[in-house]
Amino acid sequence: MNTPVSVPPRRAALRAAAGALAVAALVTAGCAAFQPETPEEIVTRRAQERWQALIKGDFDKAYSYTQPGYRAVVSPENYAKTLSAGRGMWKEVQIFKTECEADRCTVNLQLTSKNVVPRFARAIPELKGFLNETWIKDQGQWWFYQAI
Repeated sequence: MNTPVSVPPRRAALRAAAGALAVAALVTAGCAAFQPETPEEIVTRRAQERWQALIKGDFDKAYSYTQPGYRAVVSPENYAKTLSAGRGMWKEVQIFKTECEADRCTVNLQLTSKNVVPRFARAIPELKGFLNETWIKDQGQWWFYQAI
C-alpha cells in the first residue's frame, strides 16, 4: 500500500513558482518565435548571406540574391565573369546599418579586402572600405539591386 508523502509548504511553494517561471519562459519564447522579421532584419540577413557567398567565391549563390529583372537579362556565367577578379580578394564584411523605406533599403557596410597592389601589400596587407548597397522588394522578396 502506498503511503502519501507530504511536502513541506515552503518546498511546495518553491516548486509551484519554478513551474510558473518555466511556463512563462516557454510562452515568452513562443511569442518571440512568431514575430515576423522587420524589412531591416530580412535585408541585413540576406546582405550578410550574399557577401558570405562572394567571400567564398560561390558566385551562383550570390547571383541568386540579385533581382529577377537582372537575372532575366544576365546569365549566371556572365555574372560570375564580372566578379571573378574579386575571387579571394574579399575577406570580411561587417554590416553597420540597414534603413528601409516602402520597397527599398540601403545597407551600409564595411568590406575588408586583401591589398593586391604589390608595392604596398607588405606594409598594408588589408584594406577596409565602406559601401552602400541598394536592396529592393520585388515579388514579395528582398533582392540586391544589381545595375545592368
